Amino acid sequence: MKSLAALIKLQKTRVDEQRLLLSKLQEQLDRLDGAIEALKIDQEKQRDLLGREPDAGLTYGQYLDATLKKRKKLERDRVAIAMAVNLARDKLAEVFEEQKRYEIAERNRLEEEEREEQRQERLTLDEIGSIVFIRKKKRK
Repeated sequence: MKSLAALIKLQKTRVDEQRLLLSKLQEQLDRLDGAIEALKIDQEKQRDLLGREPDAGLTYGQYLDATLKKRKKLERDRVAIAMAVNLARDKLAEVFEEQKRYEIAERNRLEEEEREEQRQERLTLDEIGSIVFIRKKKRK
């Protein structure tokens, strides 16, 4: 049955596409984590600078407001991408499970065909054996 082989091939393509999507989403999540970490490091540097140079305090309030807004946006984006990653993982598991079901069905079908072929071969050999036995009996 070629349809199962075609379904398996289609499912493998879907699994590959889902893996690619998950990979891209994970990369986005990693980039956001890096941006958040870089922002934290930058804030620490600015705080240290403020301690060393009191004049930096004049612009620190504006810097802090902008940084907090940026951080909130990055955190919101991170939450959204993290949810997308989880959904993509669930979808990948679902698509992979479906692929495995098709592969198991195909393997079972092939095993059944093999058993039927062996049964037919046994019947043929039994029939040949019976004919040979009958012929030998007739010769005697």
